[in-house]
Amino acid sequence: MSELGAILYNPAVNWTIALVYLLWGPALVIYLIFKLIGFRGYMSLFRYAGGSTFLYRLDPRVKILLSIVVTTVAAMTVWWISAIIFIAVMALYAFTTNVGEKMRIVVPLVLASFIGTAWAQSIIAPYSYLVYDFGQVHFIYAFPQALSALGLTQANETAYVPFLGYVENPVGLTWEGIIYGLQITFRAVAAIASGLLLIFTTQPSDILTALEKSGLPIELGFTLLLAVSSVPKVLEASMTTLNALKARGVDLRPRGGTPFAAIASIGSSIKYVLLALVTIVVLTVKDAGQIAIAAEVRGFRASRHRTYYRDIKMGRADYIALGLLLALLALGIYLSGVPGFGAIPYNP
Repeated sequence: MSELGAILYNPAVNWTIALVYLLWGPALVIYLIFKLIGFRGYMSLFRYAGGSTFLYRLDPRVKILLSIVVTTVAAMTVWWISAIIFIAVMALYAFTTNVGEKMRIVVPLVLASFIGTAWAQSIIAPYSYLVYDFGQVHFIYAFPQALSALGLTQANETAYVPFLGYVENPVGLTWEGIIYGLQITFRAVAAIASGLLLIFTTQPSDILTALEKSGLPIELGFTLLLAVSSVPKVLEASMTTLNALKARGVDLRPRGGTPFAAIASIGSSIKYVLLALVTIVVLTVKDAGQIAIAAEVRGFRASRHRTYYRDIKMGRADYIALGLLLALLALGIYLSGVPGFGAIPYNP
């Protein structure tokens, strides 16, 4: 063992590095989502802004089918096909309004998906599957053996670990696990991008109409739509409550020059956050009551035969898009059975 290895694999240092690595992945994902997007970003995510391009004129049922087909084909085929589909879906964002504003939301979500999945697979992908997929596995750092109880990647043979040498059944971080995580993330981000494209380019009422005309019970469709449309209202109530606390001189950030002062500050912050949650719940329940009254006044569920203020109909562009999506689905099903193009467990 080298001098650097003696430092890195000192028991105290080894446990510290292992615990920090186990926590940094979720922490970084949460930071990217809430710091880069923020409350206002999430509020705009679920609010429709109209446009005049062909994407906005497509039938909502076609865009719903786009999300389903993209998700299905990405799940059935090899990872680089998912990457091509993801790039194609992202290219469609050029035909939306306020592209920069939408990218400010989509890019952090995609980046968080890559980081989170790569982090997770780097330490939990089964060693035998990684050997099957990549032929050999290279360890980057070995964690304490006791962490094998958490299901972390553990070799079933003697393997080489940098700065430590050959170790019997090491547990820890692998390079192939990171690569595998990055590969399979393309499947998830392709589905995420297509789903967000539906939300960005379709009015919520049109989504509800499309779901009902597709055979989904109106009660279930209304519940799903109401859940999505309630997100901005909850975020707005949260932002209003937190701003009210700040205006009254409440500092929610833990501070303290000594450990005891820091602990007391954290306890005070938790108390104010719990008080804010009570206010947010009250405002949300009040808003839910108003929505229920509005639905009752408009005769919701008064008749099984509904009429529409603005009906949706399939046009020529919709049928062309439908044909392309069905062709993509058929191609994906075919490729899933071709050796080297289909996805099998732990073979991206």
